[in-house]
Amino acid sequence: MGRILLVDDNDDSRFAVAETIRKLTDHSVDQARDGASALARVVENEYDLVLLDVQMPGLDGFETCRRLRADPRTRRVPVLFLTATQYQVESRLKGLELGADDFIVQPVSNQELVARIKAALRVKALSDEVRRHNVELETKVRERTHAAEHLADELRAERDNLRETFDVFEEALLLLDASGQVLVANAAGRRLHETSLARELSDLAADAVKNAATCDRPLSDLGRFFVGRAYPISGRRALLYIRDVTAERGLEIQRLQAEKLASIGMLAAGVAHEINNPAAFVLGNIEALVGQIRLIEERLKNGADPALRAGLEGLLFEVTSVLQESKEGMARIQRIVRDLSAFSHVDDDKQRVTDVNGAVESTLSLLRSELRHRAIVERDLRAVRLVRTSPARLGQVFLNLIMNAAQALNETDVKRNRILLRTYDSGDDVVFEVSDNGPGIAADLLPRIFDSFFTTKPRGIGTGLGLPISQGIVRELGGDITVETELGKGATFRVRLPAEHAIKAEPPSSPPVQPAYRRRRVLCVDDEALLLKAYRRMLADVHEVVTALGGRDALLILEKQQDFDLILCDLQMPEVSGMELYAAVKTLYPELAQRFVFVTGGAFSAEAKRFLEQAITCLNKPFRIEELLAVIERKIAERTGGLADAAVQNPRGLS
Repeated sequence: MGRILLVDDNDDSRFAVAETIRKLTDHSVDQARDGASALARVVENEYDLVLLDVQMPGLDGFETCRRLRADPRTRRVPVLFLTATQYQVESRLKGLELGADDFIVQPVSNQELVARIKAALRVKALSDEVRRHNVELETKVRERTHAAEHLADELRAERDNLRETFDVFEEALLLLDASGQVLVANAAGRRLHETSLARELSDLAADAVKNAATCDRPLSDLGRFFVGRAYPISGRRALLYIRDVTAERGLEIQRLQAEKLASIGMLAAGVAHEINNPAAFVLGNIEALVGQIRLIEERLKNGADPALRAGLEGLLFEVTSVLQESKEGMARIQRIVRDLSAFSHVDDDKQRVTDVNGAVESTLSLLRSELRHRAIVERDLRAVRLVRTSPARLGQVFLNLIMNAAQALNETDVKRNRILLRTYDSGDDVVFEVSDNGPGIAADLLPRIFDSFFTTKPRGIGTGLGLPISQGIVRELGGDITVETELGKGATFRVRLPAEHAIKAEPPSSPPVQPAYRRRRVLCVDDEALLLKAYRRMLADVHEVVTALGGRDALLILEKQQDFDLILCDLQMPEVSGMELYAAVKTLYPELAQRFVFVTGGAFSAEAKRFLEQAITCLNKPFRIEELLAVIERKIAERTGGLADAAVQNPRGLS
């Protein structure tokens, strides 16, 4: 059922039309006499149709129709002009242009009037249905659009999260097509693609796409090393995963370097041990022989025939000179072996109070043959304070820096080349400097000299690890290493280390007084028969000496007699070592365990090093008679609380 507004100023006509509609339809009809009231009622009520007379006072039908169509609230209500006047075509067109839906010219049959009204209402109903569907469709479109926009926002957020997540990775990730174009990349990938590796990355992706298989390839750029892997994916694309392995490569090379140094150290320790054993008895025999020569000189002075004495004195002087030169040579061998042994412990991180000057001298003794053909070395070692460090690692720093200075010099100009080594105290620090008068370091290279693998030396000369390793060691010790340079005038590397509170003891101003010795009973144990003979020659005038060739022989002797004041024992021997002998004696004869003094040519096994870290008295080979006698007396004094009465003074004329 529809609701119709009938607008006509003619009461009879309005009544007749209203009655016809009521009789022939089930629609309701409201009435208005003019256009103004019609407009007000259409706004206030919802009508399905307006039947509008054209000629009315005030607002005519045309103006009323125009206003209905102009108002958004009424523009969709169908309007049928109902008039008794036959209008011209122009007027009818005007009405249609103003928005009228139809013209009904009376007289008209009731059936036609009702049919026209029903047609207009059907059009209205269909229009409303279309509008309703449009509204529903627009609502759904808005909802779908909102959902799509929300989904797009979520996708953008996920994309941003994914990009931020990928950018966190230090490894480079790139998605490339077969032509090498970057489709997606994280921050590391974008940076890498901007380097000279871009072409190689494209080739790697192309190979993966072409072969439809994963491809691996090593890459390098400006001293950086990478491992690249390309995975083929659909759409003729490849995903590249590039990992920077510079640090790993450095650690691996450093590990190999450490293993190499450890192997060299073990070899050096073994060589030192083998050299020290014969050096010990050679030096002992030389000193014993010097003592014998002096006894011969005294006897010649006291009672020999003057003619015989005159003939022998020149010969004895020559023999003494030869022996003294041999002693000096053996002392030099001793120092070289000692320095070699110290440097062989580069894996020893145990820190102790260390003399920087001594570390410099030890390093120079190892580099003597290398430096003599390159430069003149000048020393200015004035440091008094000590540092707490691993002597071997400090020696490694000095060796790297001195060799670096030497290799910077031109080998063809040895007379001009200078290397200056300085040590001095500076506030709370001890400073070591090595300066050369070489070409210096260019400004563009200076920031990179401490980078791993960076070197300006020819292949095979430098690894690019000496300076970074030295810097790492110095920083671990709480110090710092810096460099000053000027092109054409050389470079100075400066190591600054925190000083210990302890101060080096000043050397005695006068020679010590020769001690007096009481005769002791000493058991000497060694696997070197010649060293046992040397013991007898060195000690026979002072102490009673019993010798044992190895640990097994010593145990057999100790089964029968234990009245020894001291046991001189080699540390490393075949069959029964000094450590094993000490353990057996500690179990069988505990009172003798405190009387051991171990003599070693170098503890190159880990077990021997751990053993000596205990409160063990140790004497290093080779040694002089004075050192041996002093150690014996000091060990006995520790046990007895002081030196006993002396019976022998200055044996064999020792000085």
